[in-house]
Amino acid sequence: MSTKIAPLVAISSEIGRGHPNYLDSVLFFMPAVEKIVPSGFGWTLARKAYYLGARGGLFTTIYNRSRQGSKPSRIELFLLDSGLRARFQSYQGIILVDHPLLAHLLSPFSKVAYLHGEIAAPPICAVPEAWRIFVPLEFTARKLHQLGVNPEALSVTGLVIEPELLPVAEVSFQMRLQRYASKEPLTIAFFTSGAYPKPHCRAIITAARSAIKAGHKTVIFAGTDKNKAKPLPSALFFNSRKEENQNTAQLLSEIDLIVAAAHERTNWAIGLGLPLFALLPHIGPFAKENFQFAYEQGVCLPLTNPERFGSTIDELRKTGKLIQMACAGWGKYPLTGAKAVAEFLLSN
Repeated sequence: MSTKIAPLVAISSEIGRGHPNYLDSVLFFMPAVEKIVPSGFGWTLARKAYYLGARGGLFTTIYNRSRQGSKPSRIELFLLDSGLRARFQSYQGIILVDHPLLAHLLSPFSKVAYLHGEIAAPPICAVPEAWRIFVPLEFTARKLHQLGVNPEALSVTGLVIEPELLPVAEVSFQMRLQRYASKEPLTIAFFTSGAYPKPHCRAIITAARSAIKAGHKTVIFAGTDKNKAKPLPSALFFNSRKEENQNTAQLLSEIDLIVAAAHERTNWAIGLGLPLFALLPHIGPFAKENFQFAYEQGVCLPLTNPERFGSTIDELRKTGKLIQMACAGWGKYPLTGAKAVAEFLLSN
């Protein structure tokens, strides 16, 4: 860790892709802010648990149950401390964190701004001691208020969408609608989550084959871990999240729908007019609630039958359902949550 402490510092959990990616999006507008990644046994264990929880079966069941609590135990917080509390106990600046574990750890001692980029708000995300909690939607704010967070500590920012995607978002949406109405093959993008869950990877392979058989194009975004994503055929790998976002932006105008877990990319379905087919089972504390919200918005369906995915897409296109799903996810919510968070922090 660097010994330099700025008036504003960011701490990234580096657990999975979603939480760190939200922080990346905010720091895009604050490039001079120092980012710290905590180390130590507790964080190694937390990151390992994230990967184990994605293996499916009993591992996933145990992981999901373990994350249903409203607050980390004292033992968890002790293991995660790694000197962070001592370092920032007398710190007068703002600490921007990307994960509820960090928020629970530091909020009783420091001025913590918790970046909660998810729509879902399970009990673990309610941190009453936090100075500020940034949430994307009023729906999320209401949930956290019901869980005991003071409304005055909640800031509704709009969806935290990757800044690289925003310049091409509208033209991509319009081109997507034109392709739905044509007879052209559609392009389906498949995304792995940061933990590469085995059940999800199997579903991606099966659904991609079905889509190709039906005459559509596919592209698989396999994240930044080449070893874990080796089984995925013809997948795109990246050296960093930034590189992945840049490549996604370059291809966005060609993408007609996506297959992914109901994690951070749920925001794309809700805000970018990009229909989502959610991978099952839902893993972790956010996915089920994210899916339910997106389903009720009319922008998301579950990937329940990967073997028939190609024919399912053809039927949804024929009936106009894909157009309905895309239109339901465009123009309803602000997309500039990352910039809004940065502007708020830089003015306080």
